[in-house]
Amino acid sequence: MPKPDKQQDTASAVPIRRSVQSPVKREALGKAKTREPAKPGCEDCRATTAFHAWHDIDLQPAFNVTVSFADWNIVPKGKRAVIELVTAEAIVPSGEWVRLRMNTSLGSVASNLDLALTFQGNVGDKAFYVATHSLRAYTDNEIAFTIHRDNATTTGSALICISGYIAG
Repeated sequence: MPKPDKQQDTASAVPIRRSVQSPVKREALGKAKTREPAKPGCEDCRATTAFHAWHDIDLQPAFNVTVSFADWNIVPKGKRAVIELVTAEAIVPSGEWVRLRMNTSLGSVASNLDLALTFQGNVGDKAFYVATHSLRAYTDNEIAFTIHRDNATTTGSALICISGYIAG
């Protein structure tokens, strides 16, 4: 076994601290000041502005159906809604497929978020699709969903639920 070289490369050696800083002098504490009690708060203030909204609709024969949440008046003027959960169910004739898109906006900027619907199976002649998405979507105006289908001649149904809170 070769002997280790006694000379080491000092450039790669870790420096060793040889001294420590002297202790910091502290001034004597004066008389304690009176503190004001803390203002009452909340553990999770989002819960005080929470909302839930839903729509249960019949899907008329069409490729695209828009479901607006404007009638819920969720977003107060000058505020912003934060949508944290979307859950949906779509029922269409067996053999058909369906997609779901959430539409929101901040000012004049639109946001279109595609949400995955998962096929759950057929019951009789109906195909069931569901979605549950934990997300964070912001809006100061529009909250709507577009249901896209591949058949414009049949009917179906859908249920869409959202929940979140209002931010300052």
